[in-house]
Amino acid sequence: MNTSLATLLVLIGATLLTAQPVVADDRDDRIRALEKRVEQLEKLLLTREAKPAAPGETPQPAPVPKAVPTLSVGSSGFIMRSADTNFALRIRGLIQFDSRWSDDENIDDSFVLRRARPIIEGTVFRDFDFRLTPEFGGSSVALRDAWLNYRYSPALQLRMGKMKPPGSLERWQSVANGLFIERSPVSLLWPVRDLGFMLHGELWPGDGAISKSLAGDGLLNYDIGVFNGTGDARAAGNSDFDGDKTAAARLFFHPFLKSEVKPLQKFGVGVSGTYGEMQGAAGLPDDFTYRAGTTADGLQWRVGPQAYWYWGPFGVLGEHAISSQRLERNVAPFASTRAENSAWMVTASWMLTGEDATFRAVTPRKNFDPRAREWGALQAVVRYSYLDLDDDLFPTFANPLELPTRAASWGVGLNWYLNRNLRAAFDFNHTDFKGGQSGNAGDFGENVFSTRVQLAF
Repeated sequence: MNTSLATLLVLIGATLLTAQPVVADDRDDRIRALEKRVEQLEKLLLTREAKPAAPGETPQPAPVPKAVPTLSVGSSGFIMRSADTNFALRIRGLIQFDSRWSDDENIDDSFVLRRARPIIEGTVFRDFDFRLTPEFGGSSVALRDAWLNYRYSPALQLRMGKMKPPGSLERWQSVANGLFIERSPVSLLWPVRDLGFMLHGELWPGDGAISKSLAGDGLLNYDIGVFNGTGDARAAGNSDFDGDKTAAARLFFHPFLKSEVKPLQKFGVGVSGTYGEMQGAAGLPDDFTYRAGTTADGLQWRVGPQAYWYWGPFGVLGEHAISSQRLERNVAPFASTRAENSAWMVTASWMLTGEDATFRAVTPRKNFDPRAREWGALQAVVRYSYLDLDDDLFPTFANPLELPTRAASWGVGLNWYLNRNLRAAFDFNHTDFKGGQSGNAGDFGENVFSTRVQLAF
């Protein structure tokens, strides 16, 4: 019952209680008067209910919060975004502090600042991404990445600038996520960085939780580009050295990504290749010592099948590479040849603490916290690799006392992930060489123990 109706009833009751005894005619008159009064009060009540409430009495909707720029700090770095999210800036970093200990008297035991990289990434106008990565580790300052990427969709993107070209599967993997401290000899047969344009994309993406642990998110991942071209294991400078260009491409499949067969969902297989002309000393491999007067002179091509498989805590990664190059020696004895160098490797890993193996960064189930008796994640790794240099290189183009003709290596390691950002690694590698030791063109062995403390965010 509302207030107006209650008032009406009170008035009626009061009128009845105050009425005096009267005769019948007078009583009828009073009843008619009361009925008229009730009718008037009902009209007044209806008028009040139909009248709109005063403006001050109308409830106002809660104001919608205005979007504002955001700043977040976490294990993925420092991230700033505009209110409409069309602009973003992300600051990350990588520090790797190593030590190396060898039984070879020709190798100095040492501590090494292997890498020190501030990484600046961002987005402008929603669809344009960029990355800038200077390198302060090693013996000199260098620019590793400097590229701009137009992202029409995940399936269709165009990258331009200095970047990783299609090539080694190990080099495709971030150096912060490699299973061993140093990559295998397979990576020595591919370029490190190059300048050019690359069309790339990920087609038919899978479930986020699965695909985010793989090299690419799609059932099919492709990269195809045109680059200045550079020698094996070289990072190109900021301009072309010979005017020729190199085409490079990679196709990588996850054929069971959308399958219900869970053990095969994280299986990937692909192939990479390059094709182009190379001229001059800058077209030679960076890590191989050739004789004076030897230069690249003509067609160079590379091809490399590659694959990986992850299932629960187990992972295996393998690849093979061939680098074929025409060489010329322009001092006596004058000569030319086509050299085909090859290498292959297989690496297996096991997460001892039960986390899922991944191509990307390992996230421990429990972060290192000795107060809570939590110790992070542990991973055991094992690798075998083989490098075979073309016999035609020796002795005209390379000295067998300086460059080995063969190198077979096996290694074991332990990776300790304290949390998503901090990692300690311990590796032991034994390598059997044929040649390459001063005064010894025969067989000899080498043992190296390495450690690494890494911060990556």
